[in-house]
Amino acid sequence: MEFQRRQTALRFGVAALVVAALLYGVGWRRVLDNLAAADLSEFASAVAVSLLGMLVAAEGVRVAIGVPRGSPDVSLARHAALAGMFVRSVLPAGNVGKGAFVAYTVSRGESTSPSEGVAGAASWEFLNMVASAVIASVGLLGVLAAGRDAGSAPLVLAAFGGLLALAVVSGSLAVQRRDLVVDFVLWAASVGRRTLGRFAPRLDASLSRERVRVTLDVFVGNVGSLLEDHRRLAFAVLAAHLTWLLGVIPLFLCLQAVGLAVSPSVVLVAVPLAGFALAIPIPGGIGPMDAALGGIVAVLTGHSLGALASALVLFRVATYGTQVVVGGLALWRLEAFLR
Repeated sequence: MEFQRRQTALRFGVAALVVAALLYGVGWRRVLDNLAAADLSEFASAVAVSLLGMLVAAEGVRVAIGVPRGSPDVSLARHAALAGMFVRSVLPAGNVGKGAFVAYTVSRGESTSPSEGVAGAASWEFLNMVASAVIASVGLLGVLAAGRDAGSAPLVLAAFGGLLALAVVSGSLAVQRRDLVVDFVLWAASVGRRTLGRFAPRLDASLSRERVRVTLDVFVGNVGSLLEDHRRLAFAVLAAHLTWLLGVIPLFLCLQAVGLAVSPSVVLVAVPLAGFALAIPIPGGIGPMDAALGGIVAVLTGHSLGALASALVLFRVATYGTQVVVGGLALWRLEAFLR
């Protein structure tokens, strides 16, 4: 536990150094002057939109997991989703841990099984990836229609779309050939037993062909129930797209706040593409994501990084800051629900 705290603190330190280096390269005085002259009403609107996006996402998670409105676990599911945003923002590689955290927390309630929680959280994450590709594609069409050079954005989006299609095909094959999936899991467990030494016996003992097959069948069944419930699926898909749209609007408002006129299509492309920087294991992608976002907007608009830096600071406060504060409060409230 102590090692994990030190590792997290180290990565926050690295993120702070990266941000400090970026701002130093741009010029602290210029950034501060732009922030002082920013339109606070636009910034306040960005914060409000970011908060609305969090609430929509929390409702989308609830629907994807399948917690009905009349269930006593409704508040638990919504708070778990909001707290998951805090986990994603604070922990290194939080994008990976967020879904597991939400699934585990919701399954602690009265009406949701662990398998339902895992299937719902996984489905929501996949819908979010699809929504990001759709939002970016719409923005890319707008950029191309305006006659701007989109650089390598079309290639990146095409590759990402290919990965999503491959995931769908692989999932379909896995459903049809479940015995092969079971064989793979058991093979991976046997490799772990041989390579992880003393941890392997417990892992190997906990897995059997029957148990793996039953777990897989239940997971597939829960995902299938979401796909078969067209009204529920439509709501989850709409919520995922609306969540992404509400995550993009704050950047547009923050650019407006510092007097930078940018086409909406630019921010529709920039935010999803910059999200790939979250793969770097730094909490919230602080630093790498800001550099990527500033670089993409600069390429598509011609604005200098110096002019964009203050808008990016406002954007991160409006989004990342809101997620940390609201998600942290939700995490604190979860204790009362779980008690």
